[in-house]
Amino acid sequence: MMATASPGYREGGWGWAVVLACFVTEFIVYANLKALGVLITSMKEDFGTELWVVGSIVSLHYAAQYTLSPFAAALARHFSVRSLILVGGALYGVGLVVSALTHSVTIMALALVVIAGAGAATTEEMTLAELAFYFREKYPLAGFIALTGAPVGMMLFGPITQVLVDTYGWRGAMLLLGGFGFHLVVGGMLVRRPAALYQEVPDREEQLAIDSTDCPGKSTEEVKPTKSKISNLWNSVVSALFLNVFVSAEFMIVATVRMMYSIAYGGMVVYIVPNGLALGLSTREASFLPTAWGVGNLAGLVLSALALHVKLVSVRSAEGIAAGVAAVGLALEPFVSPFVGQILTTFIVGAGMGGAIEGILVMTRCLPFGDDKLFSVFGWQTFLSGVASSIGDTLSGWLSDATGSLHAAFFFYSTAMAAILLCLLVDVIRIIATTGSSKKRGLMVLMPSLFKRDSSTGFERMPIQLNTNSRQ
Repeated sequence: MMATASPGYREGGWGWAVVLACFVTEFIVYANLKALGVLITSMKEDFGTELWVVGSIVSLHYAAQYTLSPFAAALARHFSVRSLILVGGALYGVGLVVSALTHSVTIMALALVVIAGAGAATTEEMTLAELAFYFREKYPLAGFIALTGAPVGMMLFGPITQVLVDTYGWRGAMLLLGGFGFHLVVGGMLVRRPAALYQEVPDREEQLAIDSTDCPGKSTEEVKPTKSKISNLWNSVVSALFLNVFVSAEFMIVATVRMMYSIAYGGMVVYIVPNGLALGLSTREASFLPTAWGVGNLAGLVLSALALHVKLVSVRSAEGIAAGVAAVGLALEPFVSPFVGQILTTFIVGAGMGGAIEGILVMTRCLPFGDDKLFSVFGWQTFLSGVASSIGDTLSGWLSDATGSLHAAFFFYSTAMAAILLCLLVDVIRIIATTGSSKKRGLMVLMPSLFKRDSSTGFERMPIQLNTNSRQ
């Protein structure tokens, strides 16, 4: 008979080393993404090709991190997570180095998209998911520290990359970025599980085999139902990729929230400087806008993490406030022309989006899945947000061309962030419907504590066995 145990969280310990690994991963991946944006023009001139070709390669490099995440998550459920991260970090560094040495656009595309893209997909979300094994009450704080790596890296590596290009040329700069990318391996070395790990309960097929050994009077054929090969194959695919996640209303709501966020985030990254130039700012003035956005992003992360850590507001309330702030800021962006006004509105948008991603991270942690399933949850969430971002970029580009300005595009981004409020409203209605319709319960749902035991914050705990000899 299998023993059951309640999971315990150390709320720290070696978990802070894993937080450092997450910070390093976020810093490297997003810093290099920003650096590639700086290198695009030099790469286009060296290869003698069109700008859209190099730009598409960089976009596909970013897209590969999203589309390959579910498959990386499937591997994480069957292999050592640390080994997977180490291999991914090595692939990431190799991809950047090869792209710096080749003189073929095709080889550069394969290196950046297939090799480096696959490496990033097997490191970023995997490292972030490991935090769940160490933190519950302190998860907002741990997530905040990890997520700050992205805006810090993007702020620092824009000007740093330009200095490297001026000093060593784009190929020398890319080589240095590749060497920097190998530090993902160092971060991966910090990832390890607590001594007492979760072990999955045997699935239906394994349980039937166990039952057959406990029933000597029955043959395996009598115990195990007959299934077609197609049915067995489908069940294997569903289990490996954890497709069951799509039947969870809670997952779909949180995934939709992140999809809306990704649409607005992609737009800010692409159009923040062009919008400033279109409003009459000089090139030098417009170059300060990404910094204002980064500082605001950090401020939003700090405020959201602090509010959630001390349980000043519920995670849904924090997410709603952050999304509302970002929606208002995005709506104002194309109409505020003075330099100071642009800096202020960009800061506000950055703050709102920083608070929003912190809320999304915590809401994902609160989904009713075991900690060992978070790899797949993050993987599919990332995949869906990548699809949404691609569609959003296409629509916003069409709107800009059709109208001849960025007003419609920023209104589109503002609408996407406002749609998060609608998703949160749907979530509240769902909870009221499942917990009761009384006025008292409804008010409790609207302002729950961060980890109040309800259908959206309860953790699904399957029977587990303590395993002290599992792979790291």
